[in-house]
Amino acid sequence: MISIESQGTIRRLYYAEHLTMRAIAEHLGVHHDTVRRTLFAERFKTTRALCNSVLDPYASFIEDRLRTYPKIRSTRLLQMLRDRGYAGSIVTLRRRVKEVRPRYRKAFLRLASFIGEEAQVDWGSFGTLKIGRAERRLSCFVMVLAYSRALFACFTLDQSMESFLRSHVLAFRYLGGVARRHRYDNLKSAVVDRHGSAVRFNQNLLEFAGHYRFEPSACNPYSGHEKGKVERNIRYVRDNFFAGRHFRSLEDANEQLLSWLETEANGRMWAEDRSQSVRAVWTAEKERLLAISEHDYPVIEQRVVRSGKTPYVRYDLNDYSIPFDLVQKPLTLLADDKLIRFVDDGKEVASHERSWSRGERITNREHFAGLYERRPGGHTVAVREYLSKAVNGVDEFFALMVRQGEGLGGASARLTELLHEYGEKILAQALAEASVQGIGRPVYVARLCQQLHSQGKERPIVPLDLSDRPELQRIIVKPHDLKDYDNLTQDKGNQSHD
Repeated sequence: MISIESQGTIRRLYYAEHLTMRAIAEHLGVHHDTVRRTLFAERFKTTRALCNSVLDPYASFIEDRLRTYPKIRSTRLLQMLRDRGYAGSIVTLRRRVKEVRPRYRKAFLRLASFIGEEAQVDWGSFGTLKIGRAERRLSCFVMVLAYSRALFACFTLDQSMESFLRSHVLAFRYLGGVARRHRYDNLKSAVVDRHGSAVRFNQNLLEFAGHYRFEPSACNPYSGHEKGKVERNIRYVRDNFFAGRHFRSLEDANEQLLSWLETEANGRMWAEDRSQSVRAVWTAEKERLLAISEHDYPVIEQRVVRSGKTPYVRYDLNDYSIPFDLVQKPLTLLADDKLIRFVDDGKEVASHERSWSRGERITNREHFAGLYERRPGGHTVAVREYLSKAVNGVDEFFALMVRQGEGLGGASARLTELLHEYGEKILAQALAEASVQGIGRPVYVARLCQQLHSQGKERPIVPLDLSDRPELQRIIVKPHDLKDYDNLTQDKGNQSHD
């Protein structure tokens, strides 16, 4: 590619001085094809004729509509043009609209925050987390103090109102106080309804805010910049913490997140003055925050439930047992992130550790104690269910027994004895070996348990059943020094020698 100056020289030498193309090439030190292309390139240039468009008659109408309604859609313009005789396509119209639509650039003012005045709150979605047989949605609650940029975050397995408020309490404790105003997006946990500037907040949030003495505030619609600090911090958590990490459980995720908050997030430089750290400014801001209430707000989900014909109540993908004599009776369920409780007439009748898996049946055998006497076969069924939950491979072994025509009557009781004697690990290995060998007999499983145990070093724990002798359970045995027994033996030896 030669310069424009060289192109002009070539044309002058050829057309004005009448030199040949070879002479021009030798004089300028370029290839003769370069001279040829420079001289005759303009012969092949064509001027593109402007063609009329089917939109030309409607150009003024389109421009007028776009000036009046800058955000009007092309589909709406198409309807209006069809009524006026336009027969072209939507594609042609969209090209023209893209060219003539007025372009507006929105300018924003920098929002200043006073110390201790505002905190910004929002949820972030972080995929899913495998817990047992359930694939739970993993969410991250984020609160940031607008002045110091001090950050708190925690993972939850849902975005329920209870998790929302419970995360607030954790944030207050971590940040060392409560900001006077909390700014939210228009999420349902905060804003139930709004019309322009009129906002109707969630009643639970209002009660919670009254308890901790802060003012809830909602952003204007389509104004995410009003809570830009929390938006940026959600992205900060996603890019600087979450990316490339693996979590064994929700507790593990929150432990790693808390460690990162302490070492990285709140140790970074303060955006307003990079000579200070966020932690240093946060320490000063704590003195301006509202004090945390002495008593935490009770964040418990409460609902009225009723079981079916079996003594189990379904809650959040799992079944929890209740006393059998309360079947089909209305009960009050109280749930938090740790416990599931059932209350009848103000008295707690059942309590279980909450399961975040799915399809689990959480059973307290005491809830069935009286039912076994009424229905003799029910005890066997309950024992089989207990074994199925406690030991891997029990269901396959029972299926093998059925195929081989073995009776299941005493099998459950015998396997329960083996479980208590040798433990879950040895029994599971023995059941797996029996299934591989195709021998569905509890006697064979007992022999395998004994062999597996003999390969180890520990002796089996033999349980001592004192249920029929409760007075023996209160006996305290005081250990004695074994030297006393040696002295007795020596005394007897001396007496006989004398």
